[in-house]
Amino acid sequence: MCERTPDTVEELRKALVASEERYMALLADVDRRARELAEREFRGEMTRVSSELAHDLRGPLQTITNSIYLMERKPGDTTYVPKINEALRHATALLDGFRDYYRGHEITPMPGNVNRLIEKALEDVPVSGGVSVVKRLDSSIPDGAFDPSKMRRVFAVIIGNAVEAMPGGGSLAVSTHVEGDRVVVEIADTGSGIPVEMRDKVFVPFGSKKRGGFGLGLAASKRVVEAHGGGISFDSEVGRGTTFRVSLPSNRSK
Repeated sequence: MCERTPDTVEELRKALVASEERYMALLADVDRRARELAEREFRGEMTRVSSELAHDLRGPLQTITNSIYLMERKPGDTTYVPKINEALRHATALLDGFRDYYRGHEITPMPGNVNRLIEKALEDVPVSGGVSVVKRLDSSIPDGAFDPSKMRRVFAVIIGNAVEAMPGGGSLAVSTHVEGDRVVVEIADTGSGIPVEMRDKVFVPFGSKKRGGFGLGLAASKRVVEAHGGGISFDSEVGRGTTFRVSLPSNRSK
């Protein structure tokens, strides 16, 4: 057996140190490149979203401009006030959606219960008399840590979309239950369903410009849910309705 001299041991040590330094430098370079790629992709996405937002804002802003012009020609005529108010609501909703999407990854978790957030979200969404609401909220749901305002908004967006999918009336079912260490929320409607060709665009910002397409609400909701360590998915059948499923960690702390 060959006996290693002190010089040989020192050379091996230096080689190992050099290898480790090269390895760490390689990891740092990969991490830097990954960050740069992610930043470029994010900037590109935000450029596209901003462009779509600006395009969609032109409509309500033009309505306001035209209405003010007509009101100036007929002082005292309040005919166009409702149009202005509706255009302002539309513009505000667009801007709120952009803010939610842009800052969806920024959450401030607080102790809370999903059932209470669902109840609050139901209060936020006007439900027409033709839509019946069925609640099956599991009272044994454990508390978790959520950003209350953002998760409430997520549920309100899904509930609002469900109600809009049933203009002629229908049934809205909201349920919660536990699956292992996850709290699951299901929101189901008996509306028109999502066409097959639009399903891969549901969570894409401004994924479709067709009538009934998607804006920023569900895209922002996906970012918020994922920031909580959760997931969001859906099942839909044309003519029979859609069910959205939100899964969140229980007893999560950050």
